[in-house]
Amino acid sequence: MAKPKRKNEVLGELIRKNHRLLAVLDKHGVTFCAGCFLTLFSSPQRAGAYHAVPDLKKFLADLRRASKS
Repeated sequence: MAKPKRKNEVLGELIRKNHRLLAVLDKHGVTFCAGCFLTLFSSPQRAGAYHAVPDLKKFLADLRRASKS
């Protein structure tokens, strides 16, 4: 799920559970370059903000939708 079930659930854990989320991250410009490894240890909300995702609500909704398929 895009929204962490637990407060400490991070994006890397969500991706491990559902690899389809990678396509959503790519679509919204959230990348994992050497300098951005912290993204994997951030919540989806923080990762989106860190990468300046223009429409954070749509990003989170797309993650939720992808996690259900």
